[in-house]
Amino acid sequence: MLMKKWVLIILFLLFSSIYPVCSIFAIDASTYTAINYTVHNFAYDPSGTFGLSNTERQYMATNSGATQVCVFCHTPHNASSSVPLWNRPALEQPAASAYRLYTSSASLSSTVRNAALTATSESLLCLGCHDGKTAMNVVHNTRVSDATNGAGNKIIDIWGGNEELSFGFINDSIGGVYPSNIGATRNADGTILDGYAGTNLTDDHPIGFSYSSVLNEPGKAASLHTLDEAKFSKLRFYGPAGDRVECSSCHNPHVYYGYGLNGPTRVLLAIGSSPAQRERTPFLVTGNSGSALCLGCHIK
Repeated sequence: MLMKKWVLIILFLLFSSIYPVCSIFAIDASTYTAINYTVHNFAYDPSGTFGLSNTERQYMATNSGATQVCVFCHTPHNASSSVPLWNRPALEQPAASAYRLYTSSASLSSTVRNAALTATSESLLCLGCHDGKTAMNVVHNTRVSDATNGAGNKIIDIWGGNEELSFGFINDSIGGVYPSNIGATRNADGTILDGYAGTNLTDDHPIGFSYSSVLNEPGKAASLHTLDEAKFSKLRFYGPAGDRVECSSCHNPHVYYGYGLNGPTRVLLAIGSSPAQRERTPFLVTGNSGSALCLGCHIK
């Protein structure tokens, strides 16, 4: 009898630790990683049974069978890139060499001034939607789709017809310009400015460079924390040497930070988010009160 009691207790603990992060129960507000409660969830779920409702997101699949959340970025089989089981078709976005990075500041080190994205840069994963040009509703592999494109990839219908959709052209009532269009420079009517086809990163924080190489330049060590100190502050680094700065150094697309969207308006969701979570807007790896995120690298 005692053994049976302990088995039941252990099973209860196991299930109570597993199910709060599953979509069939309310979110556990102690965790930051609950992507179904973020605007990166494009799955069909009008009522918000498994995450955000359709009024708390700008983008949602219209096919009632498209209920998978992760499929818009990842697939367990037949991935277009083995790391991280990527489900976005590479042919849908510009070549890595096409992206123009921030180089205008005279204070930049030579390493940062000569930075460039490569075919293996993690930032290309983010720009696969956020360049403002690349279709966000085209995936490589899915069991439910509404159409295929000429390259054999699948189109999941989002708020409209069977077409490849970039950010800002999904619902005319919302408008055509969004902060999420990181790489696009647009005309007043929302169209991408000629020559700036989703590759303009010249007004964004530098990426695609070795943090260690910057530290080794004369005079730079006094204005930057060591690599280990930056990692300790929760910043993330990439590449074979584990020292390359990319978009995901500061952003984590899986972070639940307590806000959704009502059309173009950001709204606080009443599902138990904490001040510490809301501080991570938008999708930050750590809070930025007092510029703590910036000061993870920079000594000011």
